[in-house]
Amino acid sequence: MTKQHSDGGFAASVSIHSGRGTSTTTRIMRFKPSFTSQTAALHYASTEGVAWALQN
Repeated sequence: MTKQHSDGGFAASVSIHSGRGTSTTTRIMRFKPSFTSQTAALHYASTEGVAWALQN
């Protein structure tokens, strides 16, 4: 996910859902760097999300 800042930069975040039923967990990671394009922010978020998922 991305969100555009008032200065024109973009913030990146990723949401990871796991489990089923009452054991469902959602993790949301918001990243500190500001990106110059939406594409760069999405790439960063997806790369970090995949890396996190592979570690856990």
